[in-house]
Amino acid sequence: MSKLWFLAAIPFLGGLALMVYQAEIAITEIVLRRMGRRTEAVVKGHLTTRSGTDPYRHPIVRWTDEKGEEREHAVSAGSRRFAEGNVVAVIHNPGAPDTVALDTPERYKTAMFGLWLGVLLWAGALTAVLIRIATLLPEYRYGY
Repeated sequence: MSKLWFLAAIPFLGGLALMVYQAEIAITEIVLRRMGRRTEAVVKGHLTTRSGTDPYRHPIVRWTDEKGEEREHAVSAGSRRFAEGNVVAVIHNPGAPDTVALDTPERYKTAMFGLWLGVLLWAGALTAVLIRIATLLPEYRYGY
């Protein structure tokens, strides 16, 4: 087998890493949706971060928790834009106010897409290597 077959390790390991990362996000979303509390929040401003060359704006939302305390946190909004003063639905864990997220299915759907893409990369690379190994086995082992 040539050394070029070690290049199959790139999609294999990349797919495995993508699966693990996206599965963690999907599980977090499932737990947050099952155990979290839904409430309405108001967009109070934006936090601008830079990812590469483009600025990215995270809305800062303010809500009142079950104890009556006002909380404020920046959330990831995906590709959506919110103006100041907009009312949005959020989910948060009562014991951990930093776990706030927008109440939209976008993040879960994206995580599931990434998870299946990782499975395809991983399984495709594994299948290609196993087929290559099977074709290199000597014929006398099969009894021809």
